[in-house]
Amino acid sequence: MTATRQVFLVILTLFAIGPACAGDDGETGPVGPPGAQGPKGSTGETGEAGPQGPKGPAGSEGPEGPQGPAGPAGDSTNGSAGAPSDSVLQTSCLSPCHGFTGIVEQWKASTHFATFVANLGGEEVDSWTGTAACGNCHSIDGIQQRLESNVRYLGSTGPVNVTHGQISYLNGTKVAESTYAGHATVAVVHCTTCHDVTEENDPHNTGAPYVAGSFPLRVPTGEDEEAYIEKSSAVGVSDGTPTGAYGVGNACMWCHKSRKDVTNYITASNSITNNRFGPHEGPQTDIYTGKGGYHFLADNQYGNSSHQALAKGCVSCHMSPVASNDGIGNHSFAPQIATCAKNGCHATATTFDVGGQQSQMLSTLRELRGTLNTKGWLTREDSEGFGELTAAQLGDANFALDESRPSATPLTASEAGALYNYLLIARGGAGGIHNPLYVRQLMFDSYKALTGASPTTMPTRPAP
Repeated sequence: MTATRQVFLVILTLFAIGPACAGDDGETGPVGPPGAQGPKGSTGETGEAGPQGPKGPAGSEGPEGPQGPAGPAGDSTNGSAGAPSDSVLQTSCLSPCHGFTGIVEQWKASTHFATFVANLGGEEVDSWTGTAACGNCHSIDGIQQRLESNVRYLGSTGPVNVTHGQISYLNGTKVAESTYAGHATVAVVHCTTCHDVTEENDPHNTGAPYVAGSFPLRVPTGEDEEAYIEKSSAVGVSDGTPTGAYGVGNACMWCHKSRKDVTNYITASNSITNNRFGPHEGPQTDIYTGKGGYHFLADNQYGNSSHQALAKGCVSCHMSPVASNDGIGNHSFAPQIATCAKNGCHATATTFDVGGQQSQMLSTLRELRGTLNTKGWLTREDSEGFGELTAAQLGDANFALDESRPSATPLTASEAGALYNYLLIARGGAGGIHNPLYVRQLMFDSYKALTGASPTTMPTRPAP
């Protein structure tokens, strides 16, 4: 290339890259994407705390923690009892009353409790706690009222031995039953019915543990103290009959009796107009003592079995000590065959039918029942029109359900006495084992008075 040409090209190039002429501004372009985050800056100074916010809802309860170590032993000396804590279950509440096998649970297995439940709110409750004689035994405070001589009676003189259990009294020439004078509305035999519970000895108030003897029985239980059944010593008087001293067993005898003064109840002519003739249900004391039946012979012609030598009477067999409950008697009141062995009476017995004696007595009782039914003097409450006992009823063992059948012809003293004795034994339960000798004698005499012959099941009268 020539030098002139090269100079021309240099000049042309310099002209081409020189400053261009400025044009109009163009439109603003779109915003570009954000750039990458820069590095974290240094922490600033802490500011002042703001106000506390509202309390949030409680969280769910966590699992129970492990048991802590045992605390140190307490002082061994006895301090005064304080009031029970609202947050701590006191030992006194558990033993011997409220444990799983304690007195309260035992009582709930008793006939006393079952009767209360069966009649709770029933039509009989009003009569039991009203002004009838029933309340003297069936009301929760019946025994307490009698001990305080608070009973109702006509005339000026009440029962002679009311503070020993007698409820009959002489109203002119007629023996009558005193009636309940308390105000209880609960027909139940409960703890306080038999036991004298006060604010001072009640652990529910004091918080103190139960101590044996804390709840003394209400009735007199001293060495020479006796209960009284209603049977009087002669016609025209109402003095009752002492049972003999049975200590704590006296408590049972205040209520478990015939409630009839058989001496004055059976007369030369006896009109049976309804099904209520005879002793009240549960007349065990009249049988156990060997004193409460209708006697065809002199009193000294009647004897007792060895059971009457038991110092505590009814309690000896019906309240076996419970070793796991501080040795306190079982308050279900159910007799146990093991107790018979412990008392030294029937060491090898496995049932209450010792030597077949109970079976033999029931056979004679059934024979007496048949004779009375043939004469038209027995019925049952559910019999249509108070009909005689059926063949099935004559063969069953529900003797306590038998009742007197209304008779168009009055019964003589011997006839009524035999009927009374049958109902006494039938309602006394246990097939006569409370007093086997006495029961056999009553049945033999009653059967012979009706037929002139001995029962085929008992050809010879047992000797006193």
